[in-house]
Amino acid sequence: MVKQKERRVQGQILTLFIVSLTMIAYRFPQFSDLLVYDRQAILGGELWRLLTAPLVHFSASHIFWNVAVFSVAGFTITAAGFRSFWLVCCFASVLPSIIFLLTLPELERYGGLSGLATGAVAYLCLCSAVKARKNRMLWLLILLSMGTKIIVEATIGTPIFVQTGKVPFRVLPSVHVFGYLAALAAIIWSWPKVAPHRTLNDKDLCVRRD
Repeated sequence: MVKQKERRVQGQILTLFIVSLTMIAYRFPQFSDLLVYDRQAILGGELWRLLTAPLVHFSASHIFWNVAVFSVAGFTITAAGFRSFWLVCCFASVLPSIIFLLTLPELERYGGLSGLATGAVAYLCLCSAVKARKNRMLWLLILLSMGTKIIVEATIGTPIFVQTGKVPFRVLPSVHVFGYLAALAAIIWSWPKVAPHRTLNDKDLCVRRD
């Protein structure tokens, strides 16, 4: 019971840490410039930008929606006791930047917490669908709705909720897809840790890491 409380506190601290850095980066543009994905800077050796790009936002609407979704999902995940949330954050932060660096030489700058937000919601839905049989269809419906939103935004070329500010930017639907993949990777990561020891139950897949 004590360990479970510690894990929840750690998850809450992680969520607050990411949100706080995001808010600070938006408040101080000089700091934001040091964190944003900048292709030339990364190729010049500033590799930390591969990890910190999600902390940078380009409009008030951009940061509001991303922080709101990520915060709600993050605190809900930790309250439920799902333990691999930190992996979702790691995968969703680094994976898009690396893929963009390797495959999109025309993309000079990128930022936004949308990959982590999508990954957090997807992870919450997947774990909840496994754990709570009664509401499984509800969680799967949320996943389907998010997927539909991504397809619509990719089709029309603009975000549905987020509004651009002084700095124009375009939506990158692939970032949301990477969020989905990060959630799936976190769940797969948990699987072999429990399977050899006992029959896997619904809760183990998302909670146990013994």
